[in-house]
Amino acid sequence: MATPVFKTALIDRVFFLRWEAPPTLEETQAVLGQMKGAYEQLKPPMVLVASLSPRSSVPNTEQRRNLSNLQSDARPLFSEIHAIVEGNDLQYNLQRVIISGINLVTRTYDETYHHVHKHADLVAPYLSKRLGVDGVKVIQEARSRGVV
Repeated sequence: MATPVFKTALIDRVFFLRWEAPPTLEETQAVLGQMKGAYEQLKPPMVLVASLSPRSSVPNTEQRRNLSNLQSDARPLFSEIHAIVEGNDLQYNLQRVIISGINLVTRTYDETYHHVHKHADLVAPYLSKRLGVDGVKVIQEARSRGVV
């Protein structure tokens, strides 16, 4: 049985998304469906925390397009987006460049809206401020569920 490409969890108005590998179009559509379901259930404000496994390969052109489209479609659902890019310095920098490129193409670059982090603990203060929750506990729960 193949390892799933993504995992999701909804914890305290935070939609966590973990990419284990670059997604296909069908996988991004499945994730968007889950995001829309969470939005309908909770309404704003919601925060998206998306993380990339350090074992994930760099997405190819089609996969980058899929991720770009997902970001454009998901943007209205979230009041803040955080990307966690783990891994060695070279991989981190390549992935960060890709995320920055997606932000430029989709015109979603906004330092108050979209943040890129090297590890999940850096997201906790933003969650506390934006949602009034214990960000450290939310990240710990996400870690225990394997979504960061």
